[in-house]
Amino acid sequence: MLKDLFDRGKCALGFHAGDWRYLREGSCQQTRVCSRCKTESQQLVHTWQAWDYQNADACLMARECGRCGEKETKTEHVWGTPVYQSEGSCAVIRPCSRCEETKGAGSAHVWESWSYEGDQVCSQVVTCTRCGDTGPERRIAHEWGAWYQSHFYGTGARVCSRCAEMVFDLEEGNKTDQVSLQMVDRAVWNVMESKDSATVRERMTQHSQVLFNPVAEKYFKFAIDQRAPDESAKDTFRQLAGLIERCRIQGIDAVFSPPVKTAIPPTTSTTSTVVSAAKPAAEELDRRLLGHWRSTEILGSGGGFSMSTDTHCVLDVEGRFEWYNVSVSSLGRRPSEPKYGNWSTSDNTLVLNFDQGNPLARNYVIESATMLWPGDRRWRIWERIN
Repeated sequence: MLKDLFDRGKCALGFHAGDWRYLREGSCQQTRVCSRCKTESQQLVHTWQAWDYQNADACLMARECGRCGEKETKTEHVWGTPVYQSEGSCAVIRPCSRCEETKGAGSAHVWESWSYEGDQVCSQVVTCTRCGDTGPERRIAHEWGAWYQSHFYGTGARVCSRCAEMVFDLEEGNKTDQVSLQMVDRAVWNVMESKDSATVRERMTQHSQVLFNPVAEKYFKFAIDQRAPDESAKDTFRQLAGLIERCRIQGIDAVFSPPVKTAIPPTTSTTSTVVSAAKPAAEELDRRLLGHWRSTEILGSGGGFSMSTDTHCVLDVEGRFEWYNVSVSSLGRRPSEPKYGNWSTSDNTLVLNFDQGNPLARNYVIESATMLWPGDRRWRIWERIN
């Protein structure tokens, strides 16, 4: 009983039992009567023979059923080796070896030529020798003149006759792949266009191989002597040259890191007698001057470059002082090395005796938190910080 239930379920799902039989000779129609549920089914089953070409120079193929004689056809090309479609063209086609049909097979350029992209430029683009199309590859190909001795730059130089690029003979035996004057110029102005210290640091790192090259020294000689329109612009170039040199020697990260504030060191004298003589007596110190003073100076150039320089002077109760500068511009924050010495006052005159020599004496006037040096143009006004 359970078997009958399963058999009825199979038939309900279309899984009938029984053998297929052709209805008659010469027909491909088959029939089957299910041995379980007596359902009758029909299907068409051809007995196909092999495909065969109809003509020797055509690609039409046909086959025939061995029982009923029904036919069907298809086109089957025999594609040959790809060839160019025509002379002077890079379009490629594949011809059929049986008929005259062809089909496209893309293109096949022959990238064996280079052409300049302009009359006064040295950038070249790869060119196809068949059709003249340009490809994606680019290269620089200078047409260098002979080496000559430049009196202005103090070394051998040569210039490209196409783009005027200039390189110098700074490394004996290495006259290829050199840094040019124009490469430094592009790197310098990319740095100069920075809007903040972080961008200066980033671009300085990006162009370090060019900016730290000896050619940079030749560039700034040219820029200061021939390119700067006024003294202010020359100062800008000098400041940038100094920043690059410091980055080259000390490292970019070290130069752009904030300075570590140190205490004012005592005098370097080795005996108590000398110390006593070097330090001013308490009565020689105007105690109104004790503390940290700052004088601000703003510099600018005709090219839109500006820099603010803060000069700091810290006067302590022991008669020692610290003196340093902090310059801030689009080129970054640039602190100077601090200088130290002894200070004293007499008849409203402040005397700064630097440990390295070169004393500085200025008349002063105290007004609340402001100190005025009437006879000084650069450090005329000082503001008390603390």
